[in-house]
Amino acid sequence: MSVNLEFVARVGKWPRQRKDEVLAALAAWAYQDEGFDKLDVVVDIRGGSARDPVVRMEAYTTGPVIISRFGVWSAETEERLRGRIAAAGGEDVSLRFTFPDEE
Repeated sequence: MSVNLEFVARVGKWPRQRKDEVLAALAAWAYQDEGFDKLDVVVDIRGGSARDPVVRMEAYTTGPVIISRFGVWSAETEERLRGRIAAAGGEDVSLRFTFPDEE
């Protein structure tokens, strides 16, 4: 079954000297492993301002994306994400889904 969803993949901690490697791992997960287009998923470092003080890396959708076989995909994609980030030296990884059709 296919579903429309939005997601935020977040990395909350990384060694300062590994910042580039962890960000590259997050991008590789989004664009290579999962095959998303750069128009559909943005990979960035966010936060650090007075309004948004928590610095984190995120890969997030710009709108709903269609995912086939969500039940299988969600578990597998989270495993790939955690593996990529751990290998690059990052930690505190989360993957949160929202389903706009259900809101």
